[in-house]
Amino acid sequence: MGVSLLARWVVLAGAVELTAWVLPGVAVTGGVVSHLVVALFIGLCNVLVPFVTGRLPQPASVVLLALLTLAVNAALIWAFATVTGLMTVSGPVSAALAALLLSVFTAVLSLVADRLLAARADRAGPAPAARA
Repeated sequence: MGVSLLARWVVLAGAVELTAWVLPGVAVTGGVVSHLVVALFIGLCNVLVPFVTGRLPQPASVVLLALLTLAVNAALIWAFATVTGLMTVSGPVSAALAALLLSVFTAVLSLVADRLLAARADRAGPAPAARA
């Protein structure tokens, strides 16, 4: 579990870098540590978003729920950029696009990382049997 959590954190930091690289209105200042801090904040927010959206009336459509989650993520990204000096976002449209791209990049990079970790586990072979 520890390796998986660390790998997901690094994947999210990579997605943050890709998002800042692609979108002209989004920038992460600082080095690798800044990217990891931004990824940690976004990861913690993504853990808390279901609790926030769970308290709201449930939309009738999955699409509406996805849009609500995207809007909450955009608001959190914009708030984080406003409060800290680690990230700059030029406005709410850039924050919404950043939330969308961050979701896409995270999904793609997570898929690649899962496949690489699975291939690594296959090469290592079966785990040795425990001695009694």
